[in-house]
Amino acid sequence: MLWILLTAMTVVAAVGLTIPLVRRHDARRSGPRNIEVLADQLRDIDIQAADGTLPVAEAEGLKTEVARRILAEGPGAATPARPLGERALLTLGLGLVVVLAVAATVLYSKIGRPDLATTSAPRSATVEPTDAAHPGGGDIAVMIRQLEAKMKQSPGDPEGWRMLGWSYMRTGRYGEAANAYGKAAALAPTNAEFLSAQGEALTQAAGGEVTPAARTAFRSAIVREPGDPRARFFLAVAKDQGGDHAGAMADWIALLKSAPAGAPWIADVRASVERIARQHGEDVAGKLPPAPAATAAADAAPPGPNADQVAAAQQMAPGDQQAMIAGMVDRLAARLKANPKDPDGWVRLMRARMVLGETGAAAGALHDALAAYADSPPQQVAFHAAARELRIPGV
Repeated sequence: MLWILLTAMTVVAAVGLTIPLVRRHDARRSGPRNIEVLADQLRDIDIQAADGTLPVAEAEGLKTEVARRILAEGPGAATPARPLGERALLTLGLGLVVVLAVAATVLYSKIGRPDLATTSAPRSATVEPTDAAHPGGGDIAVMIRQLEAKMKQSPGDPEGWRMLGWSYMRTGRYGEAANAYGKAAALAPTNAEFLSAQGEALTQAAGGEVTPAARTAFRSAIVREPGDPRARFFLAVAKDQGGDHAGAMADWIALLKSAPAGAPWIADVRASVERIARQHGEDVAGKLPPAPAATAAADAAPPGPNADQVAAAQQMAPGDQQAMIAGMVDRLAARLKANPKDPDGWVRLMRARMVLGETGAAAGALHDALAAYADSPPQQVAFHAAARELRIPGV
């Protein structure tokens, strides 16, 4: 299709250049008619000079000018005869067009880059980043550029803005995600999902803090859909951050009890609630609904180093200490790389890095944990809370 389009464009351009050349010799075909008009003008000048309406001197000057124009239009000044007949000249012009088009196409195929037309991502390509530690890889970056271009052409498409917001969230561009979700919500004001997604993006952009703007978005979502689980979860987070831990815990437990069977977010919300309860020294096991079955991989996962183990290792001889610590942390990091769906393991890794003074590595562990749970807002909130408790820089 590209070759046909390029060839057609070349032909049109060549025809546009050739037509003036073919018609150039026809410019003076009206010469005899012009001479008749000029002769009439000479007679008019003579009549006006004879009846005194035109001064003699002026009449002579006009007659001289008209005579000059007659000579210019006369046979002596005509365009030289065509070397070819009209049909032959037209055939020659069209032949030049074809030769030029074919030559341009052949030249491009030899020295051009026709393969560039097929370098875009295939439709079947996944939109997930290939590396969880570096979200925003090639495929999703291409998709984002395509969505951005689409929304410039169709800014009134709320579903398009939602998809763009989701793409920004996947790559950690939370501020831009909030803006995209806000546009979707403005176009579809009755859609609670758009509003709660905007609130989540605003929360993530603030490092896990539920800002006033985020609370407004969540409350608007609740007005439209009282059961929206994302809005209910984050409004409870806002309570906890505001000092009302008991109220937040009650809201979370109510959310879990009202969850429909098989809801994909139950396990993440439950794990977050249990972790926050442990941080406050609470036992909520009897208050929560039955937990879904844990995966065999999670049950079999070996524990990583805790703060006491790392602190004990620091009392050993320097060489043994470094070997022990490096071994434990490396094993945990390797296990998390192979099985990133272990929220407790990520928190242990962050804690170990901070105890060792490796603040940059701790921040990297937080980044990797957030990427591994990009589709779990509750778990991301829990990671941010743990990072603030550990005083990881930048959180």
